[in-house]
Amino acid sequence: MALTLRNYYADHYPYEKLVRLLTRNGDAITNCEFAIEGKTDTGDKLYKRYVSVRGPSELRDAVSRFRGVTAFHFGAFYDNGVDKERIQAGESVATRRVLSFDVDLTDLEFLDLADADGRVSAEKCDKAYPVSAEAAYILRNVLEKAFGFTELLIVYSGRRGIHVHVFDDKAMALNDEARGAVLDFVNCGMKKADAHAPTGVRLIMELYDLRKEVYRVFRDYIVGKLDLLENGAGRVAFVNRLGLSEYEEWEKYAPTLAPLAADVLTLETGADVWKHVKERIDSTNVEWMRERLDCVVLAYVWPRLDAAVTRDLKHLTKVPFSCHAATGRVAVAMGTERSSIFGFKPARQAPTLAAWDQPLMDAAVARFRVKTAAAAAASADVDMEDAVGAQPRRAGKFKRKSSPLATCGQAGTL
Repeated sequence: MALTLRNYYADHYPYEKLVRLLTRNGDAITNCEFAIEGKTDTGDKLYKRYVSVRGPSELRDAVSRFRGVTAFHFGAFYDNGVDKERIQAGESVATRRVLSFDVDLTDLEFLDLADADGRVSAEKCDKAYPVSAEAAYILRNVLEKAFGFTELLIVYSGRRGIHVHVFDDKAMALNDEARGAVLDFVNCGMKKADAHAPTGVRLIMELYDLRKEVYRVFRDYIVGKLDLLENGAGRVAFVNRLGLSEYEEWEKYAPTLAPLAADVLTLETGADVWKHVKERIDSTNVEWMRERLDCVVLAYVWPRLDAAVTRDLKHLTKVPFSCHAATGRVAVAMGTERSSIFGFKPARQAPTLAAWDQPLMDAAVARFRVKTAAAAAASADVDMEDAVGAQPRRAGKFKRKSSPLATCGQAGTL
């Protein structure tokens, strides 16, 4: 059975669960801004902001009856209601919003995600999904260990990424400045075009014991499955990112390291290239070079985040379980455990309008919730090497490190 977008938003979207989630900390749904997207018969885009509703049924009516509806968004909670004139006059002010993070695979320049026509390919995004999964897993760990945020919802975007939403009451109350501080702590100002991550990111990796995780994903997924180092261009680009000649005592090590770019072109596989580069750098016993390798690996693995989504209290974000206009896939939730994040299969677990599967949708809706702090603390992660027999990793409440925002004060590049 095939559905239209209107069918989906009228009869299948889980409005009750969305409203329950948004109001779980006592916020009135009438104070939450919604926005609705649609299009005319000729394809012109329509967009309506400042939509206010009193409950799930009103939200269903507003969305499903909107002309050519394609998606809808949630925004901030306002202290005196969602009225355009009052908001623009400063008489109703945004005071609370879900703290959200947007991971988009197209922000990673080393990934080839285009089809033959130059458009983003859902199939290629599916293959690169483990990169999104790792970003979500890193975010979950840092947000929990650094800030004590445990009430998270992780959502597949429908094609090229993941959204991580934080529903802790203290997270929702953060102002723009505090949201920006959380973002800066997580990525230390890392930009899309950076050849290597800032040293602050490396410090966070060490602080929260993520080194093994980062290196394993780089080796097994980015090198092993995405073929980063299988061609000459990728190999040369990787060596160039290292910028080893910047080291102040380069001349001393040039005889060993200068031939690296040529050496990697002679090796048979990407795995061989990675092994050779790592061994050659380790053999120098120079800490600067090892740290530089860390920062290059982190540039491939660490989350690249859309700053506006996180920083701006008034930002409008697509709701969980929206339907992606290009793929027809539903942006479903997944569990926050490692096994759920990495085990998610976009093409199999996201219902699609073209071949609607109600039991699959029911299973996804059952995951449309956040855990309490106690439940989150009790859940166990599974080691990524579970294909050969996982050993449960110890789980529990994490103690907050002192002064987490101070780490990025050291965020210059090596």
